[in-house]
Amino acid sequence: MFPSPFVNTKAIAEVGSMDRLERLFSYPELLLTALTHRSAAPSGNNERFEFLGDAVIELAVRRYLLQDNPDASEGELTRMKIDLVRKATLARCADRLRLRKRIVTGPDFGEGDIPDSVAADAYEAVVGAFFADSGFEKAFQLVRETLIDHEEASCSGDPKTLLQEYCQARKIALPEYRTDLTAGPSHAPVFDISVIIQGSVLGTGRASSKKISQEIAAAAALKTLEGEAVNGLHAE
Repeated sequence: MFPSPFVNTKAIAEVGSMDRLERLFSYPELLLTALTHRSAAPSGNNERFEFLGDAVIELAVRRYLLQDNPDASEGELTRMKIDLVRKATLARCADRLRLRKRIVTGPDFGEGDIPDSVAADAYEAVVGAFFADSGFEKAFQLVRETLIDHEEASCSGDPKTLLQEYCQARKIALPEYRTDLTAGPSHAPVFDISVIIQGSVLGTGRASSKKISQEIAAAAALKTLEGEAVNGLHAE
């Protein structure tokens, strides 16, 4: 079993019985912790599994895209990945698993009042918990069946443009890109780039070209903006 800091046994009675998803787990208490929002439990909630699941989903999607698109460039793969890991996409995955009605929340949430960001976080947490329970291959299969097989990955989206449009629509200062590090030999450079909005670094990217690094950073910033209320960002 995964270490006890991931497990919240207090949630078991609140969530009650599960269907097929619960039966996938050797240790159902991991799933129950993954469905416990921090508003219901300041400690022993799903934040640690969310952190883990984010990385598992990223790896699963990258593995699939590399296998399914052998001739795609790094930039094309990056844009396809961005489409598949956005909060709105992960919220739809949560709905495929009917997670919204199972998420344990505190009194600040009304019945049925689960926003997409919380649903997406719960999906990430469930994937992280399943990885902890059963390993990467089974977690990969779960991601494939609930995400990859249902969502179309497109390489046409430009995350820098999407981020700029996001900021313009909400009257937020436009993003600025900063090169933090250039490393490697001249024939194979690596660029670390940050995207900054109103003084806050909201995303970083590393790639073999500045353009792709900026796109990765913009995608990370979009994910942050879609999923959280970022301190200091407000309509002017």
